[in-house]
Amino acid sequence: MQSNDINTNSTILIRTLHPTENEIEQCHNITRSVFKEYGQSDEMITKYMIEQDMSDIEENYLKLSRSHWWVAVIGENIIGQVGLQPMSVGDREYYNKLIMDESLRFYKDIHPDDICELRRMAVLSGYQNQHIGRKLLQTFIDFVRKQDYKATHLTTGIVMKKACNFYERCGFKRGQIFRYTIDFNELISKDKKDIAVDSKKTDKITKFFGTPVVFKTLNDLTDDDWEQINQPKMIMEMKSKYFYIQNFWMKL
Repeated sequence: MQSNDINTNSTILIRTLHPTENEIEQCHNITRSVFKEYGQSDEMITKYMIEQDMSDIEENYLKLSRSHWWVAVIGENIIGQVGLQPMSVGDREYYNKLIMDESLRFYKDIHPDDICELRRMAVLSGYQNQHIGRKLLQTFIDFVRKQDYKATHLTTGIVMKKACNFYERCGFKRGQIFRYTIDFNELISKDKKDIAVDSKKTDKITKFFGTPVVFKTLNDLTDDDWEQINQPKMIMEMKSKYFYIQNFWMKL
């Protein structure tokens, strides 16, 4: 297990996760807390995140080559987190598309094997706007450069406007937007075995959401799209709806 601990000041420590039951549960709770603020249901958070790559953070991040998981802590309390995986693991389906079709690549001069995936970044609401996210991100960037990655990719929901703005302020560039059509009632009733990560710890997003409609930029979204984006909690109560994913990129 690699260590990459940075003491950012006298009270907040950015360090490697200790894969104890207590710390892992704290990470799960941070994920639930942050995503529920954007209208995500407990069922969705559990099915799509907690039961997937976060079901075994030690195996999927700490023991996986060129991967890691950091936490921001005050005393014994975890208040923020960020994970790292190769893109081939963290977003396997998009990685495969980039391998098969070079025209889809955001950076034409960078092979997908040289791209890492930033995952599950979150800071508890009571500690936001205190530069903790930036400290986590800088720790991440310093580490991935040493791992010889050439670019970073991440995805986040468009409804998570604070997160999108944060990434842009930190130098990330917006890429394509994916619009998925899903039935939440059907989704949360799916058996975990049918949608779990495989033996290579890869996410299979189309198992959850189906094949997306792709938009090149925000300007390509329709008025109907924006109406739904601007009412996330209301959308969550609908039986069938759209879900929008924003791709972000940064060259290292």
